[in-house]
Amino acid sequence: MATLFALVAAMISSSRAIGQRINRFVSPEDTNWDLVDISSASNAAVPTVSCPPCSPPEVIGPYFDNVIPPALPSGCTATNAEGPPPLWVTSDSGVPAPPADTLPNAAFIDDPDVVSDKRLDFQFFTDFQQVSFRHNFNLEASDLDDGLGFDGAVLELSTDGGNTFQDILDAGGVFLQGGYNRTISTDRGSPIAGRQAWSGNSQGFITTVIDIHSFGILRWRMASDNSGSGEGWRVDTVGITWCKPIPGAGSTPPCGPTPSATPPSTPTPTPTLSPTVTPRATPRTRPTPYPRPAPR
Repeated sequence: MATLFALVAAMISSSRAIGQRINRFVSPEDTNWDLVDISSASNAAVPTVSCPPCSPPEVIGPYFDNVIPPALPSGCTATNAEGPPPLWVTSDSGVPAPPADTLPNAAFIDDPDVVSDKRLDFQFFTDFQQVSFRHNFNLEASDLDDGLGFDGAVLELSTDGGNTFQDILDAGGVFLQGGYNRTISTDRGSPIAGRQAWSGNSQGFITTVIDIHSFGILRWRMASDNSGSGEGWRVDTVGITWCKPIPGAGSTPPCGPTPSATPPSTPTPTPTLSPTVTPRATPRTRPTPYPRPAPR
């Protein structure tokens, strides 16, 4: 019996799987983790943003399908703050499968077996109301406790030009769907140790939507610890929604261009017509009568 207990304890302390199992080991700390079930976000629709009158919602974002892999689209910057190459790239094949949500490409980063901190930044120059994206991840996590991750992914925001970043939740964001599903272990050297993150296996693309009224630089960040690895993280179909004012419109309907004030028109005087005198016809001269001859 003692041997059996020792074996179980060894399995729990040394377990480091990629997180493909669905078995759950209930931890006493689970009730303190504000985590979500990502399975419901696999094909969820993105909510419509409510904007003020005369400022309809418009969705923009980095379009990974318009480039040739491994190039990133304009506006995206990839850096490794720690760890070896590769950096974020666009990819049209490989794991985790499928390689893209909308063919042919998605942004991709690997999950190595060493400490790494890999970042993909995208700058948006005006206030936005909502951020949504589809992503597919298989990152190293515990196969005994599905609330615990080893390698993980987070979304961050900078509002000071990239000098500092904070988690999207700390920046005032609220997950509407597809939020963080695990907490990263604090004892294995991860750059995001102790934070909530996406980790384990999403088993395909899921939808994440964040309600966030802000502006600045968005950062997709993947961090790994000092042992074990996963397949990586794919991000696609990014939509950043803002309320775009109609040019020249006021703040209330009707929302067409504001008409210019038209000055009152000065009536043009109608000229008075003088009566035209019609000339009379010249009378004809009567012929002078010849005198009659006197009777004889």
